[in-house]
Amino acid sequence: MVAGGLCLRFEVQGKGLCRRYANIESMQARSTVLLYILHDWHVVDAVYRTLFPPLFASFSSVVALLLTWKRHAANAANTNNAMVEVLVEPCGQEAIILDNGCKLNDNPTEHLVRSDRCDLILEQSNLSPIQQFYNGQSIFITGGTGFVGKLLIEKLLRECPGISFIYLLVRPKKGKDMHQRIEEIFDDPLFGKVKEKQPKFRHQIVAIAGDCGQPGLGISPADRQTITREVSIVFHVAATVRFDEKMKLAVPINVRSPKDVMDLCKEISYLKAFIHVSTAYANCTRTHIEEKVYEAPIDGDKLATIVEYMDEKLIEEITPRLLGAWPNTYTYTKAVAEGIIVKQAGDLPVGIFRPGIVISTYQEPVRGWIDNLYGPTGVAAGAGTGVLRSIHCDGSIEANVVPGDLTVNALIACAWDVANRRKMLKIYKKIHKFMDVLNYFSIHEWKFSNDNIKELLNKMTEEDRENFACDITDIDWDQYFRTYIRGIRMYLIKDPLDTLPKARIKWQRLYWTHQVVKLILGYALLRICWLTLSLLFRNCIPQFA
Repeated sequence: MVAGGLCLRFEVQGKGLCRRYANIESMQARSTVLLYILHDWHVVDAVYRTLFPPLFASFSSVVALLLTWKRHAANAANTNNAMVEVLVEPCGQEAIILDNGCKLNDNPTEHLVRSDRCDLILEQSNLSPIQQFYNGQSIFITGGTGFVGKLLIEKLLRECPGISFIYLLVRPKKGKDMHQRIEEIFDDPLFGKVKEKQPKFRHQIVAIAGDCGQPGLGISPADRQTITREVSIVFHVAATVRFDEKMKLAVPINVRSPKDVMDLCKEISYLKAFIHVSTAYANCTRTHIEEKVYEAPIDGDKLATIVEYMDEKLIEEITPRLLGAWPNTYTYTKAVAEGIIVKQAGDLPVGIFRPGIVISTYQEPVRGWIDNLYGPTGVAAGAGTGVLRSIHCDGSIEANVVPGDLTVNALIACAWDVANRRKMLKIYKKIHKFMDVLNYFSIHEWKFSNDNIKELLNKMTEEDRENFACDITDIDWDQYFRTYIRGIRMYLIKDPLDTLPKARIKWQRLYWTHQVVKLILGYALLRICWLTLSLLFRNCIPQFA
C-alpha cells in the first residue's frame, strides 16, 4: 500500500484477502486503481498503525465518514453501478470518489462535492476548524428528544451540514413508537431554518431503539454493532431532570446509563470525543466549585446495585441518609455519575460538560424558544399567568442561568476541544412541591470557575466564535429576558404574539384596578386605625383628668 492511497472494499461472500485491477473511467486522476478487497478492515488499520504512525492521526480523522458511504454506494449499485456494496475507505488523507454524480478533484481532501446520490465531505477550505472537525463524522446522541438534545441536533444540522449521520437513541413513549416521536421533533418550529437550509436533512437522522433506563441502554446487538463501527463522536445528554425523582428511576438513568455509554464508547473503533452532560450543581454542597471532578458521595456501581436489588419502599426510607448534604436526587445522582465517568474513562477522549440553569434560546434558531416548565421557567410561567403570587428567594443573589443556544454551542465546541487535547479524561396541586424543591437554589449562591471555557474561547477562531457563540458576556440580558418571557408565552402557554396589544390593554386595566383596590383597602385600613386610636384616646383622657 502507498501512503495517501485508496482502499476500496467490496462486501462479498467469503473471507480473506485478495486483490484485482479495475478500470474506473469516472476517475479524473487515474484510469486504473488497485483495489484491495478486504473482509476485515482492521487488517488495514493494524498495518497503518504499525508502519505509518505519523499518518494515523490524520487517517483516523476521515475514516468515520468514509465508512458511512457504504449505504449510498450500495443504493447506487442496485441501479446503474456494476460494483456491489462498495465501501470506500481511506488510507491516509487522500480520497477518490466513484461515479454516480460524484467527481474526483485534484485535491479531494480540500474540495469534495455533495450530490443527491452520495453524501461527501464539504469543501474544506470554506469551513471553520470546528466545522472541519465535524465534517464527515457520525454522531451518537442520547437525550435527543429533550430540550438540550433538540437544540444540539438542530445546531449540528444547520452549522455542520457535512455530518454523515446522527444516531438518536429514542424510546417509545405514551403509545408512540420512535419514528412517530422523531416526526414530532422535526415538526417543531425549532427546525424551520434547517428545513430551509438543508431540505434533505432527514436522511442524516438514524433512529436507534433504546432506553437509558434499561441495562446496556436497551440497544439491540445489531444497532450496537452499527454504532461501534460508524460513530466517532458521542454526546450523552439523557437524564431525568426532576429534582424530586425517586431513586429507583433516577439512578438507572442518571448513574447507570453514563456507565453504559462509556462501555459503548470503549467498543467504538474511532472514537474522537465523548461528552457527558452533567450540571453545574452536581457539587452544590460547595460554595466555590472549580472545573475539576470532586470525590463522588458514593461509588456509582455500589449505588446502582443497592437500588436494583432493594425494595422501593426501603429505598425511599433511606434516601435522606443517602443524599446527605445534597438537596435532591437530581444533583446527587449527577455527582455520582461524574465519579463513574472518571473511574471508567481510562485513555478515552472524555469531557464532562456542566451547564448552569438552561432556559430559552437567546438568538437562534428562534428567539425565546422553550419546551419545558422546569426551574425558573415554571416560576416565570406561573407568575405570568397569575398562578404563582410569591416565591421564597433571596433577591440579592445571582441566578446562574444560561440560554439554550449558547449552551449547545459550547457543548459542540467542547467536543472539538476534547478531541484535540485527547487528555480530559397538572398546576395548583404541584405548586407547593415545585417551589419546595427550588428553594435550595433560590436562597443560595455559588461561584463557579470557568477558566476552561475562557481557554476554549481563546482557542476558537473568530468565525467559530460567531458560528458557535458561547460567550455569555456578550448577552444583552435585559433584551434576552424580554425574549425569554415572550418565548414562554409562545411555545409553552401557546398564546400567539398577535394577542399582545389586547393583552397589554387588559394588563393595564388589571394593573390600575389593582392599584385602586389597594388604595381603597389602604384608605379603609387607615380609617379603621384612626377611628380606633381616636376612640382609645377619648377613653383615656377622662382617666388622666
